[in-house]
Amino acid sequence: MVLTTCRHDFFHSTTTTATTTTMARRCFASLAREKENTARILLDLPEYFLRAYDDTNFDPHTLQRSDVKYDNRTGKPIPRVREMQHSVPYPKIASYRETSSGFWVKWKDGNESFYTREWVEDQVKLWKGTDTGRILWTGLDEATVRTSPDLSLNFADLLTRGGMAHALKALFRYGILLITDTPIHDNGAGIAAMGAALGGGAIKNHLSLYETYKDGHTDLVLPYGTDGPLRTLYGTVWATSSSSQVEGSSRADSAYGSDGLPLHTDMTYMRDPPGLQIFTMVKPASEGGESVFGDGFAAAERLREQYPRSFETLSSVARRYHSRDMETGWHLEATGPVIETDSADRVIAIRHNDLDRLPDIPSPDTVDEPLFYEELAHAHQVWDSILAKDDMRLVVSLKAGETMVVANQVRISS
Repeated sequence: MVLTTCRHDFFHSTTTTATTTTMARRCFASLAREKENTARILLDLPEYFLRAYDDTNFDPHTLQRSDVKYDNRTGKPIPRVREMQHSVPYPKIASYRETSSGFWVKWKDGNESFYTREWVEDQVKLWKGTDTGRILWTGLDEATVRTSPDLSLNFADLLTRGGMAHALKALFRYGILLITDTPIHDNGAGIAAMGAALGGGAIKNHLSLYETYKDGHTDLVLPYGTDGPLRTLYGTVWATSSSSQVEGSSRADSAYGSDGLPLHTDMTYMRDPPGLQIFTMVKPASEGGESVFGDGFAAAERLREQYPRSFETLSSVARRYHSRDMETGWHLEATGPVIETDSADRVIAIRHNDLDRLPDIPSPDTVDEPLFYEELAHAHQVWDSILAKDDMRLVVSLKAGETMVVANQVRISS
């Protein structure tokens, strides 16, 4: 998750989060040890979970669950007798064998299932919360980003199957990606195609912005595409220059100005903020105008390490955020803590924009109201001090046709 502050004439779009499940495979010192560990990893997963993932439990065409019992006339669920008696049959593995591609499992009831090695390894990592794939970064500079094969990609290369996979992996791991040579004179068609590619990109679909753009067509109207940028109160692809904004879309935001902004995540006032934000430079500022980015996950972990009490405060107190446009009538509000954690206390999301945050009010049963405000004020003071550290701030001077894609809201599966 990356916090940003930008001040230029930008094309801007958002897209939902798409994550890649391709992880670096584990290496072992010897083939014997590799076989021992890979064979054992299958048994790390619950047998009930494995059996539920058997292919026969899914529709081969829609990949939806086919083992859900209900009356197809009324839609009412059909209870299973043994479940009603609180006696769910627990499947047991009779035997299994390992192949080069995965595992064959024979169940005691005679059924046989197959699971690929990659799928098993990924499920174990997700379940145990190990090797999330995220790389927390500090001290990153512009030169490193521009020369890194992981953090920089050409627009033409992005619009390939391999490029899409590369981009999604980089965004999941680092939360940031520089795209060079982005088209800026096609009324946003290329940026829309980029949004589609970063959102997963529909393949072999005549209504896909990604596919039609690859085929040389730029006239597909955005609302009719089956992929592409998420529609917001600002539109799908828009300019942060108020003179270039589409008539009727909202301009009630501090982004439409020439002042610098503090580091923040975008659209905190939406219940589900956009997963990715796309910033394409159209016209750089004649003086200044650098973009600043920061790794919110790294900042949160530093806060946890140095100020655990403040970390607890910012991860437990829900804040309110809003966006109001008196001209167009938009009024959006959402709540959530600045630092969101899961049941294992891992940081999974950041919701931070002080300009959109409404004044705090404690719960009615709060005993010590002055202490509530005192702890919040102190937590924000140390949080801001961390965000202000030079090693937390990546400063980039984007050129015309360069795009910075940032993970505005990346949730690590728990």
